[in-house]
Amino acid sequence: MSDLSDDLLDDDTPEFHGLSRRQLLASAAASAAGIAAIRSASPAAAVDYPLMPFKSRGRLTKRPNFLVIMIDEQRQPVPFESRALGVWRKQNLKGQQALMANGTEFMNHQIMSSACAPSRASFWTGQYPSLHGVTQTTGAAKSALEEDTYWLTPNTVPTMGNYFRAAGYETWYRGKWHVSDADLYIPGTNTPIPSYRANGAPDLRLEKLYEEVNRLDSFGFNGWVGPEPHGANPYDSGSSAPFFVGRDATYERLGVQTIKKLQRGRKPWLMVTSFVNPHDIVLWGRLSLLLNNMWLRQQNERSNVPLELFLDTMWSQLKDENLITKPRAQASYRDTYASAFQPNDNTHPYHQFYYALQETVDKHVAKILQTLMSNRQSYRDTIVLYVSDHGDLLGSHGGLYQKWHNAYDSVLRVPLVVHNPILFPKAEQTQVLTSHADVLPTMLGLAGLNVDAVQRRLKLTHNEVHPLVGRDLSGFLLGERKAEAVTGPVYFMTDDEPTRGDYQLDSFGRYYESVVQPNHIEAVVAQLPTGAGGSMQQWKFARYFDNDQFWSAPGQADIVTNLVGSQAKPGEVTGTTTVKVYRATAFTVTPPPDEYELYNMTADPLEIDNLAGNPAYAAIQAQMANLLVAQRDLKRIYPSGRGAVTKQDAQLSQGPVPARPTGPQQLVALDIINTLSNA
Repeated sequence: MSDLSDDLLDDDTPEFHGLSRRQLLASAAASAAGIAAIRSASPAAAVDYPLMPFKSRGRLTKRPNFLVIMIDEQRQPVPFESRALGVWRKQNLKGQQALMANGTEFMNHQIMSSACAPSRASFWTGQYPSLHGVTQTTGAAKSALEEDTYWLTPNTVPTMGNYFRAAGYETWYRGKWHVSDADLYIPGTNTPIPSYRANGAPDLRLEKLYEEVNRLDSFGFNGWVGPEPHGANPYDSGSSAPFFVGRDATYERLGVQTIKKLQRGRKPWLMVTSFVNPHDIVLWGRLSLLLNNMWLRQQNERSNVPLELFLDTMWSQLKDENLITKPRAQASYRDTYASAFQPNDNTHPYHQFYYALQETVDKHVAKILQTLMSNRQSYRDTIVLYVSDHGDLLGSHGGLYQKWHNAYDSVLRVPLVVHNPILFPKAEQTQVLTSHADVLPTMLGLAGLNVDAVQRRLKLTHNEVHPLVGRDLSGFLLGERKAEAVTGPVYFMTDDEPTRGDYQLDSFGRYYESVVQPNHIEAVVAQLPTGAGGSMQQWKFARYFDNDQFWSAPGQADIVTNLVGSQAKPGEVTGTTTVKVYRATAFTVTPPPDEYELYNMTADPLEIDNLAGNPAYAAIQAQMANLLVAQRDLKRIYPSGRGAVTKQDAQLSQGPVPARPTGPQQLVALDIINTLSNA
């Protein structure tokens, strides 16, 4: 790789934004020097914790290592997939099949939040966005530097890396992060410093600089190499730049190197290898295909994904759904998608691409596993977890794409496999209802750690160390507890609004309106004895609401101006401004009422029939609504520094508290509020 990188381009060739490689290296070095000075003063980075005691349990006789393999946007197989697709998966996804052969596969595993950044921050902290504050996914209308885009900040909510480092583990992270803004930037710009050449080949000197700066050190991890793999640059894709170049190949290479290094060491270790794909599905669309600056069709051409992907009758129901009985935000999102992202066609090549990407990333997963297995003892001592951050709608439910503004099974239910050749001598599957919130407590349990003792260490360096809200499933995995003892309701929340931000312009410079309210969601999934003879059925209840903590003046007023026409042309621009407050006047509007979904997922796995408001299911809806409140009170916790929280706050608020309003819209909103209060 080094030879390829050095031979094709010399150090003075202009590569990025007019800068040569020599200038990039100088910029990176300047950034690194400043960050290194900050890190040297950080108490979190200076502590080398001793190993905590380990107590053996059953077949788990030795303190385990952990390898977490995260992929992006892979959903669990859905009920309407064809038999041919199931056969193809078994024949072609060798990495996943190897994991399942000696592992427990959780078939009913749910995410905590969506989309990318909120889900990842929740997974790595074991806490919901109400506590860690990462609620928005950048892209579309939002940038990473926008004032209402909050990232996880060091020394607040500890991550998995912080927990295991505090327990004495060596901790490494390779691949996509998307939890904090960890990129190094070219000074004087908002442009991340790449770790690759202009042709996509790795730049080993810039990779080394990222490693030395160690941007995730305060989050408990070593080894992260940026920049984050997202944005318009094809080389920041998983595999979709020309000649199938992308970041996942680099993440495989770095992952292999790190595993070999850790296998030579003496300390127990936690390592994350986080791949991009099948997230490249977001790149497919009419404009991308027309520009042809990425190899999208080409990846289909070299795949053997079957022609028949879905069962015709079921897929027709989903594809042609009119959404009349669903919350209005769903149809609004469907209609806004083409402007916020790009127009798309809900056709077989699009669906094929999603599965072709899964095959591509699985080859990288298989290579990571082969490296681990090459050292027999290390393999036996390591527990592997395979997981996805969220799923994908893939054109279902009336042509909905990606993962926003819904709580459907295609988005919420994702793979989770726990693998080890000693603990799991054969393939096992379970329908236990679990959540991303359960993963960190379960890993700490498998590590034989006293969580209270670990948290006492973490409280020396973090100000938001709270009891973990998930369940420790280690007893179930080790055969000590039955499924009935560990299953229970799971909670989901999302405040992600990718179509609202400073860049609400389509590809032609025309302003578009953001998805209508109510579009913030909280949901509960639970099993109730509502089937024949009292058998258990799975239900989902979702509440869509207008969260006033995301108004332009949080909790007080929301001022939205919708412009008309192209903003790329000179001349006057017209628009309409709407002011939303809780007290209606002739010049303001009030928040819309909440909207609901209720599904019997056992009887209606496609989630077509919304039973919310149906008198025949009023008792079940009331029961699920009570469960939602109970789960919210238990899991939707807030920063301790926020102060007293009223019951109304607990229902509608999102922490941390937004900054004091200072922008023009916010100041106007406050002026309106003062006028109303004095009227």
